[in-house]
Amino acid sequence: MTVDAGIVDWLRTGAFYVTSIDNTFAAAWGTSAVETEIMSPLALAADAATEADRQQIFLEGPLVVEVHDVPGLRADLLARAVTLTCAQLGYDAGVNVFVIGIEEQRDMERTFLTVLRKQT
Repeated sequence: MTVDAGIVDWLRTGAFYVTSIDNTFAAAWGTSAVETEIMSPLALAADAATEADRQQIFLEGPLVVEVHDVPGLRADLLARAVTLTCAQLGYDAGVNVFVIGIEEQRDMERTFLTVLRKQT
């Protein structure tokens, strides 16, 4: 099997890092501010910078932890950003959340999703 030399070189290169900082938020929290680092498979610096900005806006808080009971076995949603929609609790138009935990109920074909969302 032959692998293209360009692909081999690309696979051997290290990761590159981009940073997104909200200076107003950082100044307000000072040394109590939290720095997060998230690895992503994005290959282009511009795409990585856009994703870093999106995550910085989401994670600047305050955040709320909630548990939602959803139909189906949804372990595939773990560690993903998703939009949840339901006719109650302010989710009518859909709310962007990050899934931080799952508990599948195989006998009922349901999943409890533990999520983070921005406090409104």
